[in-house]
Amino acid sequence: MHDAAVAGVHHALVAGAAAALLALAVALFLLWRRRRAAAVRGAAAARPGSAAAAPLPVVPLADVERATDGFHPSRVVGQGWHFSVYAAAPGVAAKRMHPHLVLGDPGGRRFPAAVRSLAVPPHPNVAAIIGLSEGPGERVILVERAPEGAASLHRLLAGGDARHVPTLSWPQRAAVAAGAARGLAHLHAHGVVHGRVRPCNVLVNASGGGGGGARWRQATRLTDYGLAGFLDRRDDARAEDDVYMFGAVLLELLTGRRWDGSRLADWALPHIRAGAGMEVLDVARAGAPADKAEARLLARAARVALACVGNDGRSRPGMAEVSTILSDVEAAYRRRDGAPVGEDEEADGGDEGRLSGCLLGTSRSVHKADMLLRPPV
Repeated sequence: MHDAAVAGVHHALVAGAAAALLALAVALFLLWRRRRAAAVRGAAAARPGSAAAAPLPVVPLADVERATDGFHPSRVVGQGWHFSVYAAAPGVAAKRMHPHLVLGDPGGRRFPAAVRSLAVPPHPNVAAIIGLSEGPGERVILVERAPEGAASLHRLLAGGDARHVPTLSWPQRAAVAAGAARGLAHLHAHGVVHGRVRPCNVLVNASGGGGGGARWRQATRLTDYGLAGFLDRRDDARAEDDVYMFGAVLLELLTGRRWDGSRLADWALPHIRAGAGMEVLDVARAGAPADKAEARLLARAARVALACVGNDGRSRPGMAEVSTILSDVEAAYRRRDGAPVGEDEEADGGDEGRLSGCLLGTSRSVHKADMLLRPPV
């Protein structure tokens, strides 16, 4: 009896010690993560010229409901897998998560923190998330809204109605690629992974481009960034994956063909590696290169796509490098068109010159509730 009692006490002591060690290990791990995150934030703040992003505001749900007429169907400007999109104010749209997803709790309590973590300083090639709102059974993200004439790159490349969807010239494609690259590099510089780089999330103000590519410099913006984290409950989104998918978008721009997994890469990359990049260009719609100088520019863009898609994650270039190269290609086209290089372009549109996700069209409605929500200054 005595021996059994001693053994029981011994086992209890061992179990208690093991639990204490486990608790200590968890506490140390959490402390390490907290300090590492603080160090990363401190390093980002110490970078010369880096601008701190203002925290995303939490807008009362009642204000959003008033601005959208209680989420009235007449205010809907877009639909998607996760959201219905409503015109809320000049330059602002409200992306309302579908009720069944809210009940399914995607992201759960992470929703406010996950969206707030997407705050980045303003950039002309990023359509910003500008706020959030939530309430019982409701989750809403406030985003910049598309201007008249905006279209997704997916729609522009697909063609569609030629009366309303322009064919992209090579200077315009160079400007779109460079603008998207600058936007993605900006997100990465501020610790945000897009997670869904694809043509439908590259929005272009197709009415502002004219015949060349000069005014398209500020007309291209990335949309719907960073939402995969809480919608798909993913914590493994990586910048290298964004680079790969940007390379896929660039291949679509160059070839005019839709990305279909590895088949487009399997066809195009061997030509590019062999120095026969001209064989993959979308000459049917954009035309053949005008001269050897333009052929060299397009070959350079093709090699960027090769580096993004043809290498594994460790060997892919960073988006800052990709952005620099494609901006050089864009600048060369602007010089060919006689446009000034290095000067700021006039912003497209006025109050409506704001862009949002590929699900958004423009809204022609004008309503007194539009004044309840203001676009960011």
